[in-house]
Amino acid sequence: MILVSMGDNVRGVFIPVFKKEFGVDDTSMGLMLIISSLGYMTFTFIGGILCDKIGQKKVLKIGMVSCITSLILLFYSPNFIVLLIGMFIINMGVSLIVISINTLIPLLAISFQAVLMNMIHSFYGVGATITQRGSGYMLYEGFSFRTIYMILIFLFLIAFLISFIIKIPEKNKDEVEESINWNIIFKNKITYFYILALGLYISAEMSTGNWFINFMQTTYNFNENKSALYSSIFLGIFTIGRFFGGFIVEKVGHFKSVMISLFLATTLYTSGLLLGSKGLIIISFSGIFFSIVFPTIVVTISKVFPNNSSFVTGIVVSIASGISMIVNFLIGYFNDIIGTYGSFYIIPISLVISTIFSIIIFLDTKNVRLN
Repeated sequence: MILVSMGDNVRGVFIPVFKKEFGVDDTSMGLMLIISSLGYMTFTFIGGILCDKIGQKKVLKIGMVSCITSLILLFYSPNFIVLLIGMFIINMGVSLIVISINTLIPLLAISFQAVLMNMIHSFYGVGATITQRGSGYMLYEGFSFRTIYMILIFLFLIAFLISFIIKIPEKNKDEVEESINWNIIFKNKITYFYILALGLYISAEMSTGNWFINFMQTTYNFNENKSALYSSIFLGIFTIGRFFGGFIVEKVGHFKSVMISLFLATTLYTSGLLLGSKGLIIISFSGIFFSIVFPTIVVTISKVFPNNSSFVTGIVVSIASGISMIVNFLIGYFNDIIGTYGSFYIIPISLVISTIFSIIIFLDTKNVRLN
């Protein structure tokens, strides 16, 4: 999960570099994020089916091979088109790895799945913090983005070799061959509420990772090192919250925790934006309330949809990623139209709408939810 995060979050640090290297604007960066999200969305959907058919371990290995291939492509990328292809493939790999992990936890016969899911996803925050702080510092010191990609290639190769000696539980044969009940899934309004709640939350989280550094450099003229510091604070606090947040979730309740977290994240984020450069630290500290939302919502999907849970998780996350794709593009587009400051308000707006749909799910799943 640390490596997945490193491969995923280095993109946000590189946006200002890519603009200079390939001579493109924020709208083009928005296109890059669309391509990235298409890769993630498409193969999250496919990955959910593959997890049911061939098992999580094989899907995990396919994802790692895809990431290594894409990193090599990104290292050599001579132009913007090749960069886009590399971004699509790396997000394909990341999605396969993440969906294999997300659907593996519900297979474990343990009572504290929310705690485990949050703790595992906390390592995503560890990777993101290391990557954004380390990469920002390396760029400031004159290292090329290609050098950083070379380091990631080496790390992924090590992880791929280790994957051959790790034992991963599999579904039994009857579960793997269970047919998919399309009608129950797509005629259930809860499916769409999940998609909107998760999609708009992912939009806010990913937009922060992708655009926060660019926002600070463009709006407040921060250098690479200073902007990466604020971003790494957000991710570091995010990581701490995700590591310990699962215990709070078990005590407070899954959806209550999600609703409270989203409300507080929205409040801090909006306050930080209104205060200008002095409020950036508040935005950074809002990461604590972002932390538990994604893994906690994912855990509840398997309880609301006990049959075909891997497939439903894949459907929800893939379409939610599509929403994130659109939102990330819109931020890039409006950066060029109204400026980075105004377009950044899209993030707290997304959090507000996500909160609303989380409340709707809470009210509509009284008979099937965890608590």
